Amino acid sequence: MSVKLIAMMHCNTDAEETFEQELKKLVDTSLQEDGCLKYEVYQYNNERCRYLIIEEWQDEETLSKHQASVPYKHFVRISPVLLARPAKIKTLERLV
Repeated sequence: MSVKLIAMMHCNTDAEETFEQELKKLVDTSLQEDGCLKYEVYQYNNERCRYLIIEEWQDEETLSKHQASVPYKHFVRISPVLLARPAKIKTLERLV
């Protein structure tokens, strides 16, 4: 069964533009990866610096490969400077 990952992120007010640019690069490359079924980014209506990311991967193996990729590692490396607080990430396994 597929694996879904949900991430809640809150960037610093002065880093919103850079955060969105870096996030867009990550999404664009991730969507090209084998096993990526979905990679959606949402922005809260009344809180412009808050984001919800929903990813779906074919299985644990393809998610692990994604997390070992250069674009993902780059985003993880730069995100502490851009985020107001650490991201909250939950991984879900699809049952049916």
